[in-house]
Order: sequence, then C-alpha cells, then structure tokens
Amino acid sequence: MNDHHLNKIRELDCWQGELRIVELSGGITNKNYFVEDDVNHYVARICEDRRHLGIHRDNERICQQAAQRAGVAPAVLHFESDLLVTQFIKSRTLTVTDLSDLTTLTKIASSLRQLHTAQEQHVGEMLYFCPFQTVRTYAKTASRLNAKLPAEMDMYLEDAKTLSREITPFSPAMCHNDLLAANLLDDGKRLWIVDWEYAGVGNPLFDIASISANGSLSNEAETHLLREYAPDFNTQMLHEVKVLKVISLLREGLWALIQSVASDIEFDYDGYAQDNLTAYSAAKDSL
Repeated sequence: MNDHHLNKIRELDCWQGELRIVELSGGITNKNYFVEDDVNHYVARICEDRRHLGIHRDNERICQQAAQRAGVAPAVLHFESDLLVTQFIKSRTLTVTDLSDLTTLTKIASSLRQLHTAQEQHVGEMLYFCPFQTVRTYAKTASRLNAKLPAEMDMYLEDAKTLSREITPFSPAMCHNDLLAANLLDDGKRLWIVDWEYAGVGNPLFDIASISANGSLSNEAETHLLREYAPDFNTQMLHEVKVLKVISLLREGLWALIQSVASDIEFDYDGYAQDNLTAYSAAKDSL
C-alpha cells in the first residue's frame, strides 16, 4: 500500500480509536481503501480533480450528497480536495451476469426512478452532463495527449453529431452517468449506487442506456428495464435509449484512450477501449 495514502488517511480527525486499513481492488480511476475504527467501517478514496476526464471532485461530493438524500447512495462523512470518506455498505457488488436477471433490473429501475425524481431535495451547484459534448471533448483531449487515435475518429464524431439530432426534448434530472455493474451494490434488501465522479444534471435516459451498454443487455432485458423505469414507456423512448447506448459505448471507448496515456494505474486501457469501440460499432449498426 502507498505510505503517503495511509498517512493522509490516518491524519484525519474523524476516526474513533484504532484504525485498520486495507486497500480495495477493482478501481481503474482511483485508489480506494477499507477503513475500520473502533466504531464503524468506511471507504476512503484517494482522488483528485481529473479535468481531462471531466471529473470535478466538489461536483462529485455535491451529487453524492444529493443521491444520499434521495436514498440511493452511501453517506459522505468527510471531503477534501483529494480525499473522500464515505459510509461502507456491507453488500455484494453486482456483476455483468447480474444485469441479465430481470428481477435485478426491476430493482435498478426503481432506484433510478427514485434518484431522478428527487429534484426538490437537491441543493448546490451541479455540473451539466451531455454525452455528445463529452465525446467531442474526449476526442480533443485524446488528441492533445497524443493518445493513439483510431482511424475512424472523424466518422465517430460525425456519428455523434447525427445521433444527437435523434434525441427529443427531455426534463433534466440529476443522473449518475457511469452505471457499470461494479457501481451497484446489493445489501440484500436494497440497491446502492456508488462512484459519483461523472454525475451531473442531464438526460435521465442516459442512465438506462449506460446500464444497457455496460451490461451488454439483450433487447428483451433493455426493454424490460425501460418499462419498469418509465410508466409512460413508448417506442420513441426505447429508440432514444438505443441511441444513447451507442453514444455511451463511444464515450467509454474514448475515455479509455485518454486513460491509456494519462493513468498510472495498471489496467489494459487499450484493450478496454477496443472492446467498447467494437461494441459501439455493433450497436450503431443495429439501430
């Protein structure tokens, strides 16, 4: 474990009694630690602003606290510019396989509806999130950082422009915008959503599309998720989810290209980028 990280965590004045700190595996953006004192269990995240990815830590805190009030996120216990301490939830992290289970998708739909309809509880200045803008920004950032760009980059950007015109006006909501299975926890009674780095005000259907994209949902599962989420389900809404699923995969692929040259975490970002760009092409062809 990183001694600097351990010392920074130990120096906080929020602990009660002796500490036990264990590094958690699985993160591909930050370093995360399980912390136990004499009273409770916590997760400490060593982090910093990563403007090249669109991560602003103060926005993350504000959004997670909003999601906490909405009843879908763990409590924020301490925050500073490069350290976030949250409540530890004794739970099971979902896997991609779990996302093929219709009962699990129903629970996810309920949690997202709870999040997206909690606007009256929100306070603080939240960033606006648009996946099409993010794709354009990531492409420019990847080029600036001298990442190895795919030959199809110009086509990708043209696709994003064309697809953006298929989204009809919507009521913005505070959204998570990065719904991987690994960001969903099941404590046996309810689901919790973690890792609010990319959260912001935007199109609530992007959260549905994000799950579908990252979980490789079948048409049946995708339709079930949207029907359970939206009482006013219609075919146009389903089409827009499919469009946003395409742009979600493109965004994830470009994110990985940036990380391939910007991150010091050991992870196969190049392979992850290729997997997402391949899935993007398949999803686009199926529209």
